[in-house]
Amino acid sequence: MAAENVYMIIYPNGEISLTAEGITFVCDDPLWIMIPPQTSLQDLKNLILMHTGMVGKKEITKLTYRIPVAVANSFSYQKMQIKADQHVSMMFSYHRSIGSIYSLELCLNFQDIGGSSSSSNNVEGVRNRPADDFGLVQNVSIREARPASFTHLGVDRVSEAANAYTSDEDEIEDFSGDDPEVVPETQPLHGNAVPSTRVEPEGGGVSSSTPAHYLSLNLGAMHSTNAEERPSSYPLSGEMELEIGLKFLNRKTAMLAVKNYNIRKSAEYKVVESDQSRYVCRCKHFGDQCRWMVRVAKTRSCRFWEIRKYKGPHSCLASTMSQDHAQLDSNVICQHILPMVHADATICVKVLQGSVELAYGYKVSYKKVWHAKQKAIARIYGDWDESYDQLRRYLNALQAFVPGTIVDLRTRPYYVGNTLDRGCVMFHQVFWSFPSCIEAFRHCKPLVSVDGTHLYGKYAGTLLMGIAQDGNNNILPVAFALVERENTDSWYFFLTNLRRHVATQLGVLLISDRHAAIKAALERDGFKSKEAKRHLVNAAYSKTQEQSRSYLELISSEDPITSPQMMEWIRRLEPPKWLQHLDEGR
Repeated sequence: MAAENVYMIIYPNGEISLTAEGITFVCDDPLWIMIPPQTSLQDLKNLILMHTGMVGKKEITKLTYRIPVAVANSFSYQKMQIKADQHVSMMFSYHRSIGSIYSLELCLNFQDIGGSSSSSNNVEGVRNRPADDFGLVQNVSIREARPASFTHLGVDRVSEAANAYTSDEDEIEDFSGDDPEVVPETQPLHGNAVPSTRVEPEGGGVSSSTPAHYLSLNLGAMHSTNAEERPSSYPLSGEMELEIGLKFLNRKTAMLAVKNYNIRKSAEYKVVESDQSRYVCRCKHFGDQCRWMVRVAKTRSCRFWEIRKYKGPHSCLASTMSQDHAQLDSNVICQHILPMVHADATICVKVLQGSVELAYGYKVSYKKVWHAKQKAIARIYGDWDESYDQLRRYLNALQAFVPGTIVDLRTRPYYVGNTLDRGCVMFHQVFWSFPSCIEAFRHCKPLVSVDGTHLYGKYAGTLLMGIAQDGNNNILPVAFALVERENTDSWYFFLTNLRRHVATQLGVLLISDRHAAIKAALERDGFKSKEAKRHLVNAAYSKTQEQSRSYLELISSEDPITSPQMMEWIRRLEPPKWLQHLDEGR
């Protein structure tokens, strides 16, 4: 496989739907393939026909690329039609420029072949290409974790109605049904303007249905450095007074600044309006006692959130002293403790409690800090559920980029109540070993030590490992398995794969803690109980020749295949040096 190949997820006759993430492709059986970036449109179609088994039966009439559009630190997924070779080149070039997204996604439509217009004209040419150019990996249903959706100019627009919104932890007191407030934003200075560039496809005109602004791009706006194009440098700690005109990167950042400000002022507020375009708060004692309020809304370009109305500071006084604050929630605490958790993920919650109390002056509960730490861990290392969702994709990539890697992934059907969910499966167990470990074991001692250890996290499990030993007594992990628990089925799964892929030679000694599950797994069909080490030790410590001989007979009768080699090795040992009853006192 060539190093420049890229992954592509194909959705044959897939549906294009509009979700909170933007454009989404859906089909029952996505196909994961690898193709070279220099593939032309015709080669791409022929390659897809080969992998879908439609050569000579169907032709591809439409290809749609799910294009990720970068906006700030997120992506919005929209669509682009692939109609010519130049579009294929642009697609791969754009994919390389992103870097953080590993796979391309294409939705295609089939139709029956009609006369000479078949797209299989060059199929034989594709078949004759080197196998390293592309390869089928596996039919898998993959759903990547994607950032939230934004609109973007230059591709098919996604309706803002698709931006599903879920309120944060704030309680909305009086929601207003007014139209969303859209705030105009200051235009860039003329001195930095760059003449717009008209982009037209090669070898043909532009469809009259294409809006003109889709083809006129202001390239200068991409590199503008005006103050209006940047968020304000307001510290999110809340130590400074809020003011009209402050801009924040997103809604979450604006909420965090408002919360921190009120925590610093020992004041509380209630949310009056909150949706995808505005965020309005008032003091808890709003009225004659205090007139504090703030209105934050999206700018017209949807790049920032800006304070459009502000009345402050607070003029009320707290009626009672409290050890906690309503706005000092787990999200605020998460932002504060994030650097500490990043430096040491095992940091004690009590230490984090002390840090929060020192920074804000409030003694928050252990539970709230614990939840904040879990959010911080998820932000740094990823969510637990998302990690399991990415497991199949990671293992497939591991096999693709490290040829020879052994993977045996087992799943179970997933039920919602008593109904089978055909679109999901539940993780059961997985075995893996690296080719370097398999090769190294051939030069190690013919023994494997196996053991398991419990995993502590949201989803408990057990990690099983096989350890080899080289001639210098250095240890080498050679096999790994992740299972639900340490039982007979789990050990049988692990030991079967260990013997099949790693310890393939005869006469390998198995060393364990004699766990009941291991002993039961070894007694199953295909295994013989290899307790030669225990019998050999008992023979060595026997006080009489009869006892020693009985243990040696047990070794010879354990496994007819490997016993002759074991007994030959034992006979080469000098009896006075290892049999106690023949020890001459030296």
